[in-house]
Order: sequence, then C-alpha cells, then structure tokens
Amino acid sequence: MKRESDSAGMQVQRLRLAGPVCLLRAGSGEGGLYMLLEGSGILHWGQGMDSGLGAGPGAVMVLGRTDCVFEPAGGRAVLLGCRFPLEMLSEAQKGRLFGSGKPPLVLMGEAAWCKQINTLLELLADDWENADCPYRLYLSLLIHYINRQADAQSGGGSQPRNETVDKICAYLIANYNQKLTLGGVAARFYLSPYYLSRLFRRVTGQSIVDFINVRRIEAARHLLETTDLRISAVAEETGFSTTAHFRRVFREQVGVSPVQYRAVHRGGKS
Repeated sequence: MKRESDSAGMQVQRLRLAGPVCLLRAGSGEGGLYMLLEGSGILHWGQGMDSGLGAGPGAVMVLGRTDCVFEPAGGRAVLLGCRFPLEMLSEAQKGRLFGSGKPPLVLMGEAAWCKQINTLLELLADDWENADCPYRLYLSLLIHYINRQADAQSGGGSQPRNETVDKICAYLIANYNQKLTLGGVAARFYLSPYYLSRLFRRVTGQSIVDFINVRRIEAARHLLETTDLRISAVAEETGFSTTAHFRRVFREQVGVSPVQYRAVHRGGKS
C-alpha cells in the first residue's frame, strides 16, 4: 500500500515489498528517509549496485544523490518513510547528510531512538491527507534525531568505516533470530573472537551482543504488538535462548516487561 502527496514535492510512502524496489534515483534532487518496520535486507547503491549495507527491523535508511535499491531478505519487508526535495533542507543539513559524494547511511539505534523515529513517521503518515499537515516540522524533527544518531554511530566522525564490519553487520541483521555466538560469527569471517570483538566495538561503538539484542528486541516489540504469540514463543522467534533471558533484556531496553508492553500496546488485551 502506498499513500503520496505532492505538497512541496514531498512524498510519504508505506511500502509492502515482495521484491527489490528502487527507493531513490540519482539526479532527482531528492533525499529519502525510510524505516524498516518488518523484515530485513540489503540497501544497494551506485551505478553498479556493487555497494551494500544490511538493514534489519528498526533500521533507518538515509538516502540522497545516488541510485538506491532495497533488496529484502526472503523477498518480503515493510518500509515506512518519505522522499523530499533537498531544497527543503538548510545548507548545513544538506551537507551533513546529503552532500555530494556522500554514501547512504543505515542507522541502527537504541530502542528509544527507534521508537522516536517510528512515532514521527506514523504521525506524518496519519496526518498527510490534512491540508494543514506541518510536514516541514515533521521533517525537521526527523533530521534532528537522525543527525544525533549519525553522530553517535560514527563517534562524531572519528571512527573509521570498515568493510568487514559492514559485512558482519549485514550478516547479523539478516540472521538476528538465529542462535548466534561470538565464536561462530568470528569463524564465519575468518577472524579470532578477540580481534572481532575489539574491531566491532571500535567501529560501531557497540558490542556484538548489544548490537544483536537491539535488533531482537525491536522485532519482539513488533510481535508483541501484532500477534498473540506466547512470550516464550516470541523469545524463540527472535533468537533468545531462554524466556528468562528475553524478559531480562527486554526490560533493560524498553523499561517494562514483555507482558506489560503488550498490555499497553494492545489496549489491555494480552
């Protein structure tokens, strides 16, 4: 399903994908912000589409000035986001996120940040058909939170990009619901567990365990909101080895238990 408006040239889209889709074209003068609500996949960009970054539940893709194609893993995914003329942004905003030669970003923040972005996009989508929709305000708020996360994820620009870590992130995002171990991931990429642990934290600012758990909890929140699966089944579906471990990590990240979260987000029905 897709809903669009031509107000100021901005478009709001909710996309249910059954295959690859072109999200942005080079030379269009547009930028794009898309959040992955369901599924996982790879964002490809450039003329040859030979560059790619992994994206999983809760990831936000920041696109601009180049061809961008999202390829869902398993053939299905749900995206919510918008495209907008870059002229809607200030020069500082354009240069920071959408400057010439800058590659797309895939931002993967903590649960609270994911919730902020999701809430803003849902409000924008719900309000879009209204004549007085403050779309510029929504866009400014989205850019504000995205800039903050981009700074946090890059360490203020001081941390290097690393192709090996990008590939590891893509693998972890696509396989977050599997029984992953540090040793197993290290062996897959021909690294020692010790070196992988240090490299991953240096580049991303997170441990591998924390990175995986953020993805798992975001997926678990979606299941709690949209299904009647038992808590133990949600834990198993999202890759946790035990229900107790799932409950502990969920409370640490979200602030409430899975049962409480479901009660609030499903009108008291569990």
